[in-house]
Amino acid sequence: MNSLVNRFLGVAGLQVISKGLVAVSGVIFARYLGPVEYGRYAYVMSIVVIAGLPVVAGLPNLLVREVANYHLVEKWGMLSGVIRWSRWHILKLSSLIVGLMILGFYCGIFDSDVMELLWIAIWLIPLRGLLTQQGAILNGLRRPLLSLLPMQILSPIIVITLVCLLIFLGVDYKSKDIILITIVASFFSFLLSLILLSLVNKKEIKKSNAQYDKKSWYASLFPLALVVIITTFNTELAVFFLGWLGGSESVAFFKVAMQATVLISLSLSSVNTVIMPNVARYFKQGDKEKTQELLTKSVRLSVFVSVPIILLLLFFGDYLINLLFGAEYVEAYSILVVLCVGQFVNIFMGSVGAVLYMTHNEKKALKSLFIALVINIVLLVLLIPSYLETGAAIATSSSMIIWNILMAKEVKILTGFKTWFSGWRYHAK
Repeated sequence: MNSLVNRFLGVAGLQVISKGLVAVSGVIFARYLGPVEYGRYAYVMSIVVIAGLPVVAGLPNLLVREVANYHLVEKWGMLSGVIRWSRWHILKLSSLIVGLMILGFYCGIFDSDVMELLWIAIWLIPLRGLLTQQGAILNGLRRPLLSLLPMQILSPIIVITLVCLLIFLGVDYKSKDIILITIVASFFSFLLSLILLSLVNKKEIKKSNAQYDKKSWYASLFPLALVVIITTFNTELAVFFLGWLGGSESVAFFKVAMQATVLISLSLSSVNTVIMPNVARYFKQGDKEKTQELLTKSVRLSVFVSVPIILLLLFFGDYLINLLFGAEYVEAYSILVVLCVGQFVNIFMGSVGAVLYMTHNEKKALKSLFIALVINIVLLVLLIPSYLETGAAIATSSSMIIWNILMAKEVKILTGFKTWFSGWRYHAK
């Protein structure tokens, strides 16, 4: 337990810093850009996230699992091979996606003001793809703290520093300037991740001849990629539909509420970062008792940390939004309440997705997520025209609740593990 707690505290500490930095940058952007310009920025970044999905979808989970397994059995050639294969996979798909988007620009798919920002933002696709790949490798090598440093710590620090410099100099910056700054930050974060990966890689990996099992990797990647694509759609489609059916201000209100709920899921994401390679190792070794104990303790940690945050946001969310973002964003409070309901269920159900991915049951996760996605799209189309951002929040929370319940059921049936919170006392079988 002490080992899990120590690693959790280390990862959670960095993620708290990371989410804090993201929250600070979000406050700065929202205050100085205003709802309309901030909404444009959020809309464009959502398009980039969706467009970049084929590049990284499923790859981090696959890399964590395969790197952890190859490292366990000391298959250095296969470990070297999966690292090289994943890098080229990202570069090839990034080139294809960027090329298709540029073609779309010339075909007039996007409005001129959106296209102006997208011309710059699309270069984040390959940069973030490589950052994600290298972070997953570090995590698979059981270096979860190092895996977070480049993308989640250094990048937002650079962004905040440069934006604050513009404010200090009295520069009237726009969303275009923030995107340029984000690209610069991502580039320097990429260089740091390269250095860290070089330091962590063992001599056996560097000296070994790369061996490949591309057929197996692609077979595993496909369902994992679909899982991530559908998961991202379940969250990002709300912003996309709001930008399309609502307007920039609706997007801004929704994004402000989403930023607040990020704090709730912080504990679960920290726990998942720590336990994923260990779940893969224990399950491969056939140690179900150790796996269940790990899952039970991890969901307790998530609940212990997250419930106070949920209560704080429910009772004082309007005051906090007014204090941090300004009175013009107080409308986001009702959205925040709805999103908190979904996050409450998300935390109490535990690491459902992580267990399915690490035990080679990603196809079952895909089925659950697909059902939730269909319901989400239907609700978005029905609710946004009448209820705008509140309707989007209802759809997003509903889909989150549905996929958590369905996945928890699949985990229990397929593995016998119980991921959800059921009290503080653990009884060994």
